[in-house]
Amino acid sequence: MATLHPGCTPITMLIRSCSHLLTIADRLLFPPSCYHCQHLLAAEEQFLCHDCQQRCLQQPHHCCPCCDHPLPSTSTSDHLCHSCLSDPPPFLWLKTAGIYTDLLSELLQQVKFHGRPGLAAPLGELILEQHLDTLQQFSPHMIIPVPLHRQRLRERGYNQAQLISTHIAKALHVPLATTILTRHRATQPQPTLTFTQRHTNLRGAFTAARHPPQRILLVDDIVTTTATARACSRLLTRHGHQVGVVAVARARLDSSR
Repeated sequence: MATLHPGCTPITMLIRSCSHLLTIADRLLFPPSCYHCQHLLAAEEQFLCHDCQQRCLQQPHHCCPCCDHPLPSTSTSDHLCHSCLSDPPPFLWLKTAGIYTDLLSELLQQVKFHGRPGLAAPLGELILEQHLDTLQQFSPHMIIPVPLHRQRLRERGYNQAQLISTHIAKALHVPLATTILTRHRATQPQPTLTFTQRHTNLRGAFTAARHPPQRILLVDDIVTTTATARACSRLLTRHGHQVGVVAVARARLDSSR
């Protein structure tokens, strides 16, 4: 006689079977389509079709291995950028899924400024597609999204970094921590500021609650000067944490971010 897994009753098994069948039926009756171009997705595709996903995953020819900053086209290999050499960041590394341009910038603007939180999962999937091996090797104990100030959170209705983090946390089976890092001071929008102003703008904007040292994966949507990643990581490392950072896109200072 077959034995049931502890805690798995016949009713539970029936519910799971029905749920699986409903999922299959839903996919057959209402086949999922690409979030961007609306083309039907193949069985192995999630959220975005292969062509749209590849448009989002563009990478520079060479970049800084520490902060992912795109290096000049004349570079023949990856090497530390001037910023990381002159002022080493508090995080171990920073990885992005793609460059803030073309389709990727369009998707990020939709989720940030046009009320489309459903795009957060596809954006989180891009990070997993590009850097899953790195994340698994790092094996974080928890995932922390870059927090929004409560005023900005009320205006937008959600924190896009937290929604992206939620998708990554579920995929990696890692707890999502949303109370350890808080943004207690409202700041000017970063896109309106210069390089120096961006770093000054975030001084004292975040606080970190005490917690036993962990490996922490910090998640943001866009990185430009690394000012936000540095400010958050600096607080976390003061408490003994090791911090790796991921973001959906790497933007240049003269871009819209």
